Amino acid sequence: MMEAARAAGREWWQQAPDVRRQTLSRLAATLAAKQDDLVTAITQDTGKPALDALGGDVLVTLEHMRYYHRHAHKLLAPRGIHRDWLLFHSTQFVERFEPHGVVLVYGPSNYPLQLSMVPAVTALYAGNAVVLKLSEQAPRLSDLLRQIIAEAQLPEHLLQITCDQAATAGSYIDARPDFVCFTGSCGNGAQVAERAARLLIPTLMELGGKDAAIVFSDCNLERSIEGVLYGAFANSGQVCVGIKRLYVEQSFYATFLRRLTERIAGLSIKATDGTENDLAPLSSKPLLQRLQAQIADALARGAEVVTDSADLSGATPLVLSEVPCDALLLQEESFGPVLCVFPFKTEAEVVGLANDSNFALGASIWTSDLAKARRVATKMRAANVAVNDVIRNIANPAASFGGNQSSGYGRYHGPAGLFAFSRTKSIMYNKSTSPHQPNWFPFTAAKYEALRKIIRLRHQTFARFSRFFGIAMLLLGIVAAQGQQGGHIHIRVTIPDGLKGQLAYSIFNSSSGFPQHTAKAFRHGFLAVGAPTNDIDLGELPKGRYAVSLYLDENGNHKLDSGWLGIPREAVGVSRNPRPRMGPPRFDDSVFEMGDKDLTLEITMVKPR
Repeated sequence: MMEAARAAGREWWQQAPDVRRQTLSRLAATLAAKQDDLVTAITQDTGKPALDALGGDVLVTLEHMRYYHRHAHKLLAPRGIHRDWLLFHSTQFVERFEPHGVVLVYGPSNYPLQLSMVPAVTALYAGNAVVLKLSEQAPRLSDLLRQIIAEAQLPEHLLQITCDQAATAGSYIDARPDFVCFTGSCGNGAQVAERAARLLIPTLMELGGKDAAIVFSDCNLERSIEGVLYGAFANSGQVCVGIKRLYVEQSFYATFLRRLTERIAGLSIKATDGTENDLAPLSSKPLLQRLQAQIADALARGAEVVTDSADLSGATPLVLSEVPCDALLLQEESFGPVLCVFPFKTEAEVVGLANDSNFALGASIWTSDLAKARRVATKMRAANVAVNDVIRNIANPAASFGGNQSSGYGRYHGPAGLFAFSRTKSIMYNKSTSPHQPNWFPFTAAKYEALRKIIRLRHQTFARFSRFFGIAMLLLGIVAAQGQQGGHIHIRVTIPDGLKGQLAYSIFNSSSGFPQHTAKAFRHGFLAVGAPTNDIDLGELPKGRYAVSLYLDENGNHKLDSGWLGIPREAVGVSRNPRPRMGPPRFDDSVFEMGDKDLTLEITMVKPR
């Protein structure tokens, strides 16, 4: 299987991006057409409610495919990257994204379509072939996906599906895939990571969580009750980002628990006649047995039952209070409808309690004070935080997803997913024709002394001022053979009153790209500016014709913001201050001659209205 995938992957990568997009769009269309069949297979395999299978599995998978269909080819396109002009002034750097080759994906049983197909299709959009090992608890879905792949006419062996038992699943690693993506329990993930590490195979681990929900007294009570109810008991608690720990502010702890337990009593549990319901039994007997042992351990350590039900089997919703921190329910991964609740008094206290866990996957914060929510979210160790919502945040295909600490490592979903399933290649192009390069032989005392001066000016105390002084001249002392000597270019910039930010400058030696296409600029960068008038040294310029373009980056996003008509929203200016015209200024109206002497230009920036 691995060798067949490798051959298919080589052919797949040689296809044009548009051809790959068209092929994967057929797969998405076939999945959408088979949505009812997919729901039937998932519910029969897992027992989960049909609505959860349709929304949590089918919809989320298709939304991710739609996102990548629209954006993958642009995100993975080669891109120019910054280089320091003084050290790399005759070069261009380009970053390329290439596939690993064959990606091995391990999928779990709780969301067998979403958590298997989303990483699989992400790997395919990145140009890889995929061997997908579905959970052995999803045989019907496995058979159906093979039929769908054939109907969508994917290239043979590009996406291969297997449903092997767990005992034999590790053998796929020994067949040496180029990348492994595992979603599942921490224990199994550690075994997969160790086995892959022996062969130096890179891995992405999406493991379990012990997510905390923090409920402040200023929350919207009704929304918080319903959100916590769903977050704790969706899919009978078999959700990696489901709520396992609930922290409620002391002042309304009793009220919140009373209302929560009332709502829990109204949840419907799947009956034997197959009628629709809110919850379904746990899909795995070993999971249930482990959960029962964890419940028994907590009760033996002094935990108290909050819910009215006398059922302590772990098969139905259960809320426990007074759970000690060393109980297995808090120390180990748990998968089932059990929620541990705790009161808290202060913001600092609850942040410490929520962070006191080996797991750091997700968290939710419930409050009407968004400033407080931002403070708390920033201090949380969890990798994914939702404010006044839960679980739904991970369904956004543009947002990265993954865990910290024992919850795993690496990110997928969004651009991060494409980059995770790609290898990054950096290429440097040197445009110089000189036979000499300063770091090449011969090594001389003069080169050594010049380099010492450069390092001192660039990197000692107050190094930020070094660019305004003689560093370019020192460097040109080494590279004199690489270009015709010119002079220093100074600009005296006047900024409109009241405006602040970084000054973005671009120096063009031709009309191509002028005034704002920095990739075509001879030199560009950002400078700190202060008072309305600034005298700035932009360094040495060889002799020639140039034009300077400026804008004030007021919001720090390193791009010139403009309206829908293309009119700039930030202050702009160009050399020679040409009269305003419809459209951007022309290179010929802004050009100046650089000779062998220093030159000072005066540029007055304006902010269009």
